Amino acid sequence: MKNLLLTALLTLTATASAQSTYRILAPATTGGGYDTLARNLAKTLDVTRLAPNAAVYNVPGEGGVVGLREFVKMRGDEHQLVVFGLTTIAAMQTSKDGSVSLRDLTPVARLVNDYEVLIVPASSPYRTLGDLTAAFKSNPNLRVGGASVASAGHLFTGNVLQASGGNVRTLKWVPSSGNLQGIKAMLAGELDVVSSSYGVAEDDIKAGRVRALALSAPERIPGINVPTAREQGVDAELVNWRGVFAPAGLDAAGRASLNSVVGRLARSKEWRTLLVQEKQNSFYQPGVSFAYFLDREELRIKALLRDLGLTK
Repeated sequence: MKNLLLTALLTLTATASAQSTYRILAPATTGGGYDTLARNLAKTLDVTRLAPNAAVYNVPGEGGVVGLREFVKMRGDEHQLVVFGLTTIAAMQTSKDGSVSLRDLTPVARLVNDYEVLIVPASSPYRTLGDLTAAFKSNPNLRVGGASVASAGHLFTGNVLQASGGNVRTLKWVPSSGNLQGIKAMLAGELDVVSSSYGVAEDDIKAGRVRALALSAPERIPGINVPTAREQGVDAELVNWRGVFAPAGLDAAGRASLNSVVGRLARSKEWRTLLVQEKQNSFYQPGVSFAYFLDREELRIKALLRDLGLTK
């Protein structure tokens, strides 16, 4: 009888554990911002015991759209999660088949913010943002790049050039597989200017290998000694946010459970400590307000893409 009771108890425990386990999609290669956020989520869910044994998997391609095409088929499953941000919203809008949209997802929470920074080699003649925008007006063949086409860096660069009176349609963006690869290309003499996530560029900035000309934040950020574009008279800003989503079709109980778990995670000291270590900026915005933010953000990104000539 004792053995039967023990077996039953172990079965119930295993079942409960399986039900609380999440599968988290990072729709990008390992090592990038989406992958880091997904693994931080899984690690915090485990160490806080909110949902042990969460599994992360990667499906890269098309700025996140390739992975999402399969993810949205798991409609109604509250234990399937995906992390992405601004770049993937842009990728959805530039995707040729239009097979995925925000209507296919349940926004759970906005979790982190990052900012773009325009950088040039330390030996560059461009010492200020004004120098750079003037150079672009006289030389539209300036080699400008960073991560993928329609990435946060591409959008911010276009925003800066347009706000300073330049012809943004002449911007010829040179894409790399990621921010780090773009910086390496610039240091190798293949690019004149790069727009990168500040977190990726920080070590090169502090080491003096590159010069930071402008940060995409709305106002000066404590601890970051880089002027914003707005400080320099250019009305341009961009927040490169990332959040977590579930498939569409969750019932009320599923949404409530998921919102509770992610809310407790975002307020935990383990989560905040991990983000500091990873040089990510915590910004928790729960589901309802996150969904409202997304409605406005989608329209803004659509306008930026149209200005760049990437959509009609």
